[in-house]
Amino acid sequence: MDGPPALRNEGRVPSYSFTPQLPSRSLVPSTGKLYYPWFILMPSLTIDDFKPFSVTCELRYKSAYLIYDRTGQVLEDLRDKFTDITVSTASPAQTAFMADEGTFALELGACRFTSSRFDNKNAETFAKHCAAFFHAVTSQLQINVFTRIGLRYIARKEFKTLDESKAALASMTLANLKPTKRFNSSESPTEVIFRWEDGQIGAYVRLRAETTEIKFPSAPELQDYVPKVDKKLHGLTLDIDYYTVAPVEREQWNSLEWLQQKIRIVRKEADGILHGVK
Repeated sequence: MDGPPALRNEGRVPSYSFTPQLPSRSLVPSTGKLYYPWFILMPSLTIDDFKPFSVTCELRYKSAYLIYDRTGQVLEDLRDKFTDITVSTASPAQTAFMADEGTFALELGACRFTSSRFDNKNAETFAKHCAAFFHAVTSQLQINVFTRIGLRYIARKEFKTLDESKAALASMTLANLKPTKRFNSSESPTEVIFRWEDGQIGAYVRLRAETTEIKFPSAPELQDYVPKVDKKLHGLTLDIDYYTVAPVEREQWNSLEWLQQKIRIVRKEADGILHGVK
């Protein structure tokens, strides 16, 4: 999980504080059309304005060859801890499970638990689910050292249009760049990426204005019962990967404490970035 690509399988009222954000050029270009007409009173966003989309914890370790013999035992260990857990895909070196609580991935050199029902109030529940899964995996596969522990937090803020999403990102001035056309493309970036890393801890943060398409074609024989879905959602995606750099001994890692602490840190630091805190 060295940045997001590594995770292969990964009615609220916002508290707005209005801060005027004036662009460096006129809002009325030569076309006579307004450029983001609501830009002047763009509300500053907080982490609470973003709804969690998915949260994943991943462990990496040196190739655990016992996976070829004990994947079934890992699943047996989880049966009484998760609701209706079943195997979704299986191969000798990679197996995926599904349960009401979330999805699980077990691989030769990594394992991960993902929740798409995460709520900021149930961080402890998420941590307990991770702890149960990781205990089964590390015990059965005899894993004693983690080469990397990662927490990935993905959240989204919806807007009515893609232009509003782009304007919200541009109003943050995260990269301290003047709004001017670059590379013969747009004036403001549609995606901003940061990475911090030292010898112990690293963090990757991505903010992207994007449109997500949801399509669900209904089979002809089911069209009277299952409606066809074709919808576009516009918004800002906040993607944070918080991870260890140095190896961690299994006996030195308390998953319950680590996960709850890191989730608090992720939300606090994300809030500071959104506010432009120096």
